[in-house]
Amino acid sequence: MVNSESLSTCFETLRTDTLPSLGIEDSLNSRIIASRLLVERLGEKDTNYWWDSQILGKFGHDALAEAVPRTTTKAQIELATKTGRKVEQEKIDDQSVSLFDLGPFVESQIEHELEQINNEADLNILEDYSSEITEEGWTDSIVSETDPVSPQTDTVFELGTVAMEDMNDKDVLHNVVDQLVHGYGESTVNNLRIPYFRVNQ
Repeated sequence: MVNSESLSTCFETLRTDTLPSLGIEDSLNSRIIASRLLVERLGEKDTNYWWDSQILGKFGHDALAEAVPRTTTKAQIELATKTGRKVEQEKIDDQSVSLFDLGPFVESQIEHELEQINNEADLNILEDYSSEITEEGWTDSIVSETDPVSPQTDTVFELGTVAMEDMNDKDVLHNVVDQLVHGYGESTVNNLRIPYFRVNQ
């Protein structure tokens, strides 16, 4: 079982220290990126095998440091996001928002912040962070109050609906992100659960 205290510490360090030191200034964007990185790391094939990647572990860092030494950290963040997005997009339809694809407006803001980052900090905190998840609910320690998630047997599950224009509102976005992270908490080792919101037309 994942240690909720170390999970929370890792998340808070990413959100309040590592990402701001890279130049991520917006606190909500930092929360989104930290959430993605933590879920991505826990899903890598040397941890819970939700996707076939090793981007954020030591192997991934070393490979990228050799290929792109001046932008290693940025490359890790971008590849981690692309990996999560690819897996989500293979499972859910286009009229949805999910942790790794929060819609064009939000994604353009995050991409803009990532363009500005320096490479002075690294993601070493994630390299050594691996924990086999055997029980649901492991994200409870890193999200604000959220609606309870019913036990899931399907790989993908809908959390509700949201209007795309409402995603421009920081309070709505914060709530949606927390609900999505909480939904990922239904995933366990070799058993991925993908939460999403259907977009209201």
